[in-house]
Amino acid sequence: MKTLRFKRKYFKMVQRGQKSLECRVNYPAVRKINVGDNVRYFWEDQTYDVKIIGVRRYEDFREMLKSEDVERLVPGMNFNQALKEYLCIYPDWKVKKYGGVVVFEAVPA
Repeated sequence: MKTLRFKRKYFKMVQRGQKSLECRVNYPAVRKINVGDNVRYFWEDQTYDVKIIGVRRYEDFREMLKSEDVERLVPGMNFNQALKEYLCIYPDWKVKKYGGVVVFEAVPA
């Protein structure tokens, strides 16, 4: 089963059903996740299994946030706050190097 590591606060949001969209830089391992895949989200020793029901690709975080529901990506944040959060986690050079970002839409498996 494919896995994605989470920061604690985002993992808890997924567990509570607040966060159903996940955005990552388009790393080679991330490119292998497709619609229909079961993926194990984890933080430390806790896991949460999801089924991927949508995969969307974008050039960068700005484009992605204009198209996606920010509340489903980073609950409690607006566009500007979310953009700042993503850019703190992933610098622009990584986004460019790996060809953009990917959004996964997931439901509990």
